[in-house]
Amino acid sequence: MASTIVAEISRIDLQDLSVPPAASITNVRHLSSYNWIERPTPTIAVPGSPRLWSAPKVSRQLNKDSGLVYIDQNGARHPGSPIEPLFRALYMMNPSFDIRSVDVVTDRNNIRKLLSFVNPNLTPNELEPFTIGIEITGTTAIFCREETAASRTIGPLEFRGFGHEFEKAYTINQINGSTGHHRIISYQLGDLNFIVRYEADGYVAADIMTQFPGSEKPEDDHLSSMMGTLSLSSTSNALKVTPTPVELTVKKEGRTIPLESILEIKTRTSSKRLPIHEVAPQLWVSQTFKLVRAYHNRGKFQAPLVENVAAQVKRWEELNQMYLKELAALIKKISDVVKRSGGKATVRYDGGNKLLVCRADRKEMLPNVLYSKWDDRSDSQAAANVDHDAEGENASRAADQAETKASGECPAATKGTYETYGDVPYSEVISNGVDNGFRQFFRRMPTQLSQYHVLCDTLDSLAIDVIEGRTIRDVMDDMRRGKSDWDPDERREIEGLKSIARDSAFRLLYMFLQSDVGNSNMAYNATLFVVSHSRIFKYRTRKMVREAFTERFPISGKQRTGLDKWPVKDSSLAGSQEDDVTTEAEEDVYFDSDSSF
Repeated sequence: MASTIVAEISRIDLQDLSVPPAASITNVRHLSSYNWIERPTPTIAVPGSPRLWSAPKVSRQLNKDSGLVYIDQNGARHPGSPIEPLFRALYMMNPSFDIRSVDVVTDRNNIRKLLSFVNPNLTPNELEPFTIGIEITGTTAIFCREETAASRTIGPLEFRGFGHEFEKAYTINQINGSTGHHRIISYQLGDLNFIVRYEADGYVAADIMTQFPGSEKPEDDHLSSMMGTLSLSSTSNALKVTPTPVELTVKKEGRTIPLESILEIKTRTSSKRLPIHEVAPQLWVSQTFKLVRAYHNRGKFQAPLVENVAAQVKRWEELNQMYLKELAALIKKISDVVKRSGGKATVRYDGGNKLLVCRADRKEMLPNVLYSKWDDRSDSQAAANVDHDAEGENASRAADQAETKASGECPAATKGTYETYGDVPYSEVISNGVDNGFRQFFRRMPTQLSQYHVLCDTLDSLAIDVIEGRTIRDVMDDMRRGKSDWDPDERREIEGLKSIARDSAFRLLYMFLQSDVGNSNMAYNATLFVVSHSRIFKYRTRKMVREAFTERFPISGKQRTGLDKWPVKDSSLAGSQEDDVTTEAEEDVYFDSDSSF
């Protein structure tokens, strides 16, 4: 592979780069996950599951590590496109994800190597030579890990610690045939939006788990149409489509484990304690805040503890702001250099005090079908997906406008008078919602929580005041105005103001995703009100409010039972109109007595 040096970046040069005002990781979101499965051909299970932490309460003697171990399992199992599994898992869980909003796609390992270059003192080991492959697509820089060897075999006479044997003994595999679990998150660092992939050691069962919604047939049909050259399979059989040179098989299996449950495991001899500053960079890059530091004496481990180290990692971030700012600036500098140099390059560190950026004549990192995600034509497809079940919207809008008039609100702007918001995600949807009521978002948005995160982030960036000074109690009061009432004097039913209630349901969702809702019991009660009143709130509203609540808050068994009494189903699939269906029990919903409204 021919290469030409196009830039040299020394550590001294970092001081002259334009650094962001702050380098804290914000807006962290779990996007997807997958497990590699032991098969003759490359196979992943999405969302898969990490191994379950299950530690014995007594000390245990373990054998030393031996046999095959992976250094980079993605590169070992799918060397033709190590980054492809990331995108396949991402789009299986988030079919409408807008990749054009992302500046950098990378493995955690690449960021750790670049951070170690910025300040070698931040790593306990000497910085070894490394290379990172880079490709620019649109405005997105893809950083691909490149290792001299993606796996190795530990011989019977070698000693490489007890880490792998410890994981086998202290965690339980959740996916048959799994050889490793990888997770995909997004966040903002400085002025860059990242997608980061990393391998997770395990998870703690005390936190909430949600089943992967693979049983929803409309979503399954939509996914099948989007996979292009991908092979989708269930556990028993595979759906074969147009093959790629080395076909990656993807099957739906497992459950989504929230980020806060993820566990990092480290083993050390008892004579060498592991200080938090040595592991903090790794935990920081992947935003993993549960840590096990397991100590042994010649392989005999005492009962280890799970620590919550979120405060220590945050403190480490604060203490190392200068280096983290330089890290963000370095990544931006590398991306800019590669963009100006043809879009394909390799970053190489050979030792010393400088990085080399080399133009590379290399094959594309992804199958052709995935590059279409950056094409403008994907906008029209996304719009079609958003509006596929919008039948009857005009009639609903007319009814809402009538309610608005009755409630004394200012009439909505007519079509053609929407304020425009420029080139931002969902600009037309936002214009419609601002002019005609926030309830319009539920009608026009896809039923995917990841897209509501994008919408709410955009509303925030545009300084659109969604909350308007309301508290969650105020929102609950507004939602109750949607209920019909009986006037004993008039001896007739007084229709509720459903438009006000539905607008406030979106405010509730916005609070869950963007605001600090201090009282989780109030949040639960408000969510229960929405899901239990199908005469007021339609399927999309109930589905998204419940998903936002369960993502934001841990749920007790009692709360889950309460929500499950009101299953969120799209009654249109059964040929009925959900607004015409109610029960007497709907008007007498139990609220948690700890914090009722």
